[in-house]
Amino acid sequence: MITLTQLASSTEPVQLLIEATQGGSVYNPTGDPVAIAILPDTSPEPGYASSAWNTASWETDPGPSYWASILVGPLNGGVVLAAGTYIAYVRVTDNPAVPIKPGCYLIIS
Repeated sequence: MITLTQLASSTEPVQLLIEATQGGSVYNPTGDPVAIAILPDTSPEPGYASSAWNTASWETDPGPSYWASILVGPLNGGVVLAAGTYIAYVRVTDNPAVPIKPGCYLIIS
């Protein structure tokens, strides 16, 4: 897992790469709801119904690459985090699968 770092006073997007396949072919997940939970690295992983989930949005790059994106920081509606080490989890709600995967470590300083 990669490690991202951010100042506690900074507000910026945290983006997690999503690699989706269906039947061995690349699948475009951007029609599926996506959410991100950012929990202290000492917390248990989030359950499906956990209140830790925040609605995320999709970003797409040529390739195609699909990114789940959420704003982290104290301004403009970002997820506010105290200094510490976190794990960002991503959840994509499809039918019937609803995978929850760890996306990255996030160090807020």
